[in-house]
Amino acid sequence: MTVYRKISLSMLAVFIVIYMLGALLYTQQARHDVQRELNGVSGLAQSLGAPANLPASVVERVRHLRPVGGIEIASADKVPGWFSTMIAGQTSLPEVHGWQVDPSDEVEEIWESFLLISVAYAVGMALCFLALFVMIRRGVRTLASLSGAMAAVSEGHLASRLPRQGEQELDSLVCRFNAMVEALESEQQTVSRLLNELLQLQDREREHIARVLHDDLGQYLTGIRAQSRSLLYDPELSGRQKQQALDLAEHCETIQKHFRHLLQDLHPLVMEQLGLGSAIRHLTEQWQQLSGLDCHLAMDERLPEFTGEQQTHLYRFLQEALNNVSRHANASCATLAVARNDKELSIEVSDDGVGSNALPDNAGLGIRSMRERARCLGGEVQFSSRMGQGTRIRLAVPVVRLYPTPGGAL
Repeated sequence: MTVYRKISLSMLAVFIVIYMLGALLYTQQARHDVQRELNGVSGLAQSLGAPANLPASVVERVRHLRPVGGIEIASADKVPGWFSTMIAGQTSLPEVHGWQVDPSDEVEEIWESFLLISVAYAVGMALCFLALFVMIRRGVRTLASLSGAMAAVSEGHLASRLPRQGEQELDSLVCRFNAMVEALESEQQTVSRLLNELLQLQDREREHIARVLHDDLGQYLTGIRAQSRSLLYDPELSGRQKQQALDLAEHCETIQKHFRHLLQDLHPLVMEQLGLGSAIRHLTEQWQQLSGLDCHLAMDERLPEFTGEQQTHLYRFLQEALNNVSRHANASCATLAVARNDKELSIEVSDDGVGSNALPDNAGLGIRSMRERARCLGGEVQFSSRMGQGTRIRLAVPVVRLYPTPGGAL
């Protein structure tokens, strides 16, 4: 039941009780007034004498008295019988000197006053209900706006604000809501800034570690492998020693192979050398080799000219998406589609795995980092997954927003 109905029913019950009490008091007072009027009229009849001794014009003008056996006043038909009985009673009217005491005209006046008061009471009650409806409607409208704004906030739209209200209580509630949303927005901006700085720091540390490993450890491995190969041509070594040198060279080659995969995970040097498109192709090839799964790549060659930071965010996004497929999807293949139109760059990663109905509600650190990287790119990411139907991740990055020209066109 709505608030308006509850309040209306309560007020209606109060109005009915007040009306019944007022009607009871009114009828009690009316009965007392009629009885007092009848007593006074009886005294008047005694002082007037018999109606036959008076002029006809005087007899017709006397109130509450009529000659015995005369014509009854027709106005009594205008008053309901139950009301007349309640006011005047059912006792036989007294006769005094040929006069019949008749309170019908007095009862009629009381009935007309009762109707007038009842109508005025009904109009007042209707106006009260109308005012109540207007006020509650305004309050409910504000509460509905508040509910909609809270739903928007729960979906992540922290820019929702409510206008000030004329009522003090509602305005206080709206002000508190706006202050809460502003605080949440400020905290979200702070967290997002910290996450962005953390991701940038992580990427810089990865790049630094990758360069140190490539320049130092990589050179040492290459030197060890070259020296081991050179020992094969030393005539002073025995066959057993040459075999050991050959094994050492092969071990170094194996270490270098895994080392290259590690460097690619830490920092894709191919992206610096050949660009984002080549890095994405190399990522899919490496992912197929390591995971043993097929990856169908469909990529538009018209990739935007990302900055180095944006390229890193996009590459890490795809890397995390493919890693989730190999770790959690239990899939046989994956599809990576990269397309561009005049407005946005669309990237979609899908698989034929088991799927999950709880994604992305049970999001882990990987999905959270993907969301943050999408936010850093100014894009929007959507996760779609159903049990037994696989998972689809779509990232839409607005191109105009990322790369505006002075004229406003791409």
